[in-house]
Amino acid sequence: MKTRTALSLLFIGLAVLALGGLFKMLHWPSANIQLVLGTLAQVTALVALALNVSRRQNVKELLER
Repeated sequence: MKTRTALSLLFIGLAVLALGGLFKMLHWPSANIQLVLGTLAQVTALVALALNVSRRQNVKELLER
């Protein structure tokens, strides 16, 4: 997974997680699903970013991919 794609997935997961928290506070339906999906998206993105960082020696090279 490219670094930009992983970062995009990370921010999308963050947005879904924040909306899930809002839904949970307001006792609206589908809050649990949003919290799980947001968490899974963030974990996937963070694993992909960790793999990218471990494979690259230069930060500039990491951001270009």
